[in-house]
Amino acid sequence: MKISKVDMKISNVGAVVPIYNEESTLGNVLLQLYYCKNIDRIVVVDDGSTDQTWHNLKLFKMIDKHNKLKLIRLKKNSGKGNAVKVGVKFLDKYLDASFNYILLFDADLIGLEEWHIQRMIDDVKNPGISMVIGLRDKGNIFLNMLMPYFPLNGGERAFERGVLIDIIKSPLIEGWGLESVMNDYCRKKKLGVSKIMLNGLDHIGIQTKKYGIKAFAKEVFDVINTKRRLIGMRWNKWFMNSLNGGIILYVDYF
Repeated sequence: MKISKVDMKISNVGAVVPIYNEESTLGNVLLQLYYCKNIDRIVVVDDGSTDQTWHNLKLFKMIDKHNKLKLIRLKKNSGKGNAVKVGVKFLDKYLDASFNYILLFDADLIGLEEWHIQRMIDDVKNPGISMVIGLRDKGNIFLNMLMPYFPLNGGERAFERGVLIDIIKSPLIEGWGLESVMNDYCRKKKLGVSKIMLNGLDHIGIQTKKYGIKAFAKEVFDVINTKRRLIGMRWNKWFMNSLNGGIILYVDYF
C-alpha cells in the first residue's frame, strides 16, 4: 500500500473511526479519509479487535508520512459509544482543541469515496447546522426515499465540535445507544440537523458474523433500552405503548 503526497493545509476538521474486527473493510475507509485534503487528523480506536485489524492498522501507520493518523487500542471490547468517546476526547485534549468540526465514520463501509466525506464537511459548515447524518444507499429508489424516516442509527456523522463534546458526556452513550443519544440531544436542543443521501455507500450489514448472535442481540437491546431511558419510561409502559402503535418510539425524527 502506497500513500501519495497529501495536501496538509489546515482546515480545522478531525475524524474519529471506531473499529472492531474490520480487517476486510478498514483499508478503503482509512485511505479515503486520509486522502481527503480537508481532514487534518484521524483518530482510530480499535475496540478490542480479535482479528487482524490492529495488525493492519499498524501497517497503515508505518506509511503515514504526515503523522495524520493516530491509533488507540482498547484491551477489551466495550461498545461503539465508549470507543467514540475515547477517540473524541483524545482528538480534543491531546491533539488540538481548535478543531471546529468532528466527523465520525464506521469502518465497515462499502463504496466510501472522498466526495462523500467532502459533502458532509461542506454541509456541517452551513449556518445553522450542528449535525449532519449521512444516509446509506440501499440501492433502491423507494427505500432511499424512506431512509430519512427510518431509525437514524447510521454512524456517518459530522458535528460542530462543541455539540459532540457535550453529547459524549452523557452516560447513555455507553454500549450501543450512541446514535439515539445524538438524535435526542439535537432534537431537544432544537439544533439544525441535515440528512443527506450518500449515493453508492453502504456497509457490510452482517453484524452476527462480526459480533456473534449474543453480542448482536445485546446491541439491539441497548438501542431500544437507550430510547426508553431517553424518554424516561418504564419497561411495562414502553411495552404497552409499543403495542399501541408506539413502534414510533424506535423511529428518530426531526
